[in-house]
Amino acid sequence: MLSRVRTGIEGFDELVHGGLPRGQTVLVTGRAGTGKSTFGMQFVYKGAKVYDEPGIYVTLEESVPSILKNASSYGWDLETLVKKSQLALVDIAPAVRGQLRKIDPSDMFSTISNHCERIKAKRIVVDPITILGLQTENSMQLRQDLIRFSSLLKQLNETTVVFVTEIPEDSESLSRFGVEEFISDGVIVLYYSRIGGIRMRGIEVRKLRSSPHKEGVFPLNIGNSGLKAYPSKNISKIFS
Repeated sequence: MLSRVRTGIEGFDELVHGGLPRGQTVLVTGRAGTGKSTFGMQFVYKGAKVYDEPGIYVTLEESVPSILKNASSYGWDLETLVKKSQLALVDIAPAVRGQLRKIDPSDMFSTISNHCERIKAKRIVVDPITILGLQTENSMQLRQDLIRFSSLLKQLNETTVVFVTEIPEDSESLSRFGVEEFISDGVIVLYYSRIGGIRMRGIEVRKLRSSPHKEGVFPLNIGNSGLKAYPSKNISKIFS
């Protein structure tokens, strides 16, 4: 029987029959402002806080102080979880004192592996995986790097991995470089679209390997306590 990982995002697990498949790599994607980073942070925070599953949040762009500030706006006390070794915030930004440096996937894996062993992590979020593509010469090399990196991560304590990427404005693809979705076991798309003069949020499970899921776009809200999905109302026609 397929083991499930509850995400901690209210309503979402009903879309995926109880949670994400344990040990898989899932891509969370969408345009700017859709809640991608919030999804990733809520996944590791609720995992540590509610489900006793320590997690690692790897940031390749936003600073740790900024992450702590944003999390506190939802009432999430990340610092206490860090002190209890239930959560690790790992900053692997490519810019150090204003100077860009190349991130080696093997070095990044080694850093994550050390934290994983230290806190016995079961969940890992890498936000955004896009950074690796910005320093790669071609899509084939990026695909090879992501496949290798993803395979290594999934070997760590049967961790469930969330990669965060972005969809450029006016693009019809599911990711920044068009390869991220093909190396992932699942793809979750977040929307924030202007419809009839107003903006509406939505969430869609585009694929989930070896697992059934509800098809279509469903309402999503970002409130005082984070993301909340509404699995009983399919709004696909509105977003078509």
